Formats: sequence, structure tokens, C-alpha cells
Amino acid sequence: MVFSANMLLGVAMAILAVSLIYTFMLGRQQKALKSEMDSKIPHPVQDHIYMRNPVFLTYAIFFALVLLIIVFFAGTMNW
Repeated sequence: MVFSANMLLGVAMAILAVSLIYTFMLGRQQKALKSEMDSKIPHPVQDHIYMRNPVFLTYAIFFALVLLIIVFFAGTMNW
């Protein structure tokens, strides 16, 4: 059980690290834009506005992880 919890913690830390690096990269990219106008939204994002939105993806991943944690603890507890 300890190995599984440590493995989940490692996966969570890796996701957080990748997300932090990706956020910094996007921040630098936004600073590079000198104009005051918003940049054009890419066509794939326009076609799938909900699936490509990072806010919705973050919420979906969060709730999926919460459900996995609940299932994990429900399966490992002695009732």
C-alpha cells in the first residue's frame, strides 16, 4: 500500500512540475507579444472550445483524480 501511495504522490508531483514549466513557457510567450491586441485563437481551439480549454481540462483531471483516490481508499480499507 505504501508503494501505491508513493507512486501516486510521484505522479502528482510530476504533473505539477510539468504544469509549472508549461505555465512559465506560456507566460514568456505572452510577454513576447508586443501588441495590445489579443492574439488570434487557433482553428483547432475554435472547433473544440471546451475540450481545448485548459481550465476545463484542469477541472476534469482534478475530479478524475479525486474519484481515483476515493476508489483507492475504498478498496484498501477494511470494512
